[in-house]
Amino acid sequence: MSYQEQLTQFTTTIPEWQAENALLMLQAFVKALDDAEDDAFCMALYKKSLEEDQGPGIPIEELAEGYGVVLE
Repeated sequence: MSYQEQLTQFTTTIPEWQAENALLMLQAFVKALDDAEDDAFCMALYKKSLEEDQGPGIPIEELAEGYGVVLE
């Protein structure tokens, strides 16, 4: 019997209030998995950006001058 079939069979044998609680817990678990996957992807992008050569950069004074901003 597959896990989905076992879950279906299990949920038909418990009271409605327990089924509701189980559903809420499963939804939270799936969301946590999705969030963890997203976090891992973002962390990998962040680490990759740190490893890449960013070049010499631009002094803040030069950048401000280019946008017409006066630094005090």
